[in-house]
Amino acid sequence: MIETFDAHPDFKGFSVDTGSLRAELIELGGTVTRLEVPDREGTFSDVLLGCPAVADYLEPQPHFNCLVGRYANRMTNARFSLDGDIHRLDANIPPHHLHGGRDGFGLRRWTGEADGDGVVFRLTSISGEGGYPGTLAVKAEYRFAGTRVALEITATTDAPTPVSLTSHHYYNMSGVHGSTIADHEVSIHAAAYLPVSEDLTQLGIVQPVFGTPFDLRSPVTLSNAMTADDRQIQLAGNGFDHTFVVAGSGLRPVAQVRHPASGRILTVTSDQPGVQLYTGNTLSALGKHGRRYPVHGGLCLETQQFPDAPNHPNYPDAILRAGERFRARTEFEFSVM
Repeated sequence: MIETFDAHPDFKGFSVDTGSLRAELIELGGTVTRLEVPDREGTFSDVLLGCPAVADYLEPQPHFNCLVGRYANRMTNARFSLDGDIHRLDANIPPHHLHGGRDGFGLRRWTGEADGDGVVFRLTSISGEGGYPGTLAVKAEYRFAGTRVALEITATTDAPTPVSLTSHHYYNMSGVHGSTIADHEVSIHAAAYLPVSEDLTQLGIVQPVFGTPFDLRSPVTLSNAMTADDRQIQLAGNGFDHTFVVAGSGLRPVAQVRHPASGRILTVTSDQPGVQLYTGNTLSALGKHGRRYPVHGGLCLETQQFPDAPNHPNYPDAILRAGERFRARTEFEFSVM
């Protein structure tokens, strides 16, 4: 079911086949490079965007399908205060910090191994990397069963540090590379979202979704939502780049994506407090099969802590301390309608 191969001279790859799902992963970024699932006719297609070749993941690219950390999303002004000390981070999108900076986890070589029904990746981030305090030891386990992919990430530290770890999968459920997600239907189990500033940083406000295009509690076709006359939609580049406050706690339903034409459905469950919906509003990259991905060529559902939480005391605490264990579990279930 799991086979190891030499994906590149510098890192290994892993091939998965459950009979109902096929995938490939590489140690670079803990990245899923391919994920094939069937449509209603039983035809398998790759529903993940990605680079044209494995070597291209070494070059700048839009965080295709990698593991993100040490802190996912943006940190305003690339700084935060912790226990009375100011920590300055790598301002890789000046003046702000994004996805752990220039040496974020999605750009690092993880150590991977096949393990039963899955692949286990490990990474150690030493104190000071990206400006973060504390040495962080991370383990990310991908488990495969039928049409389900489960990702569990755990981490420990030797000193207090902010932690938000997630995956950055880009989905296009049509399986047609170079098409858009305009015809996808999305629902999110959230009664509130986090509005953003003009440069997409946090305002520190928790806003009800009622009466806004962010009310995705029932399925909404993205072509309608992304063209709504709403300032927040426009700030994000005519689409979504926002965190939704997921209802409930523990492992529970988060979101669902439906593609009526192919019949494919993606259902996401997670134990994280938020999920970032990103609709590829600035996407423009050469992708698989030599096709260029257009704006809105894919969508991401990044289950995570609230962005910029260390700078907003009204947000859930995202500080991991020595003796504690960070744990984040997300499951991706594929089916057909």
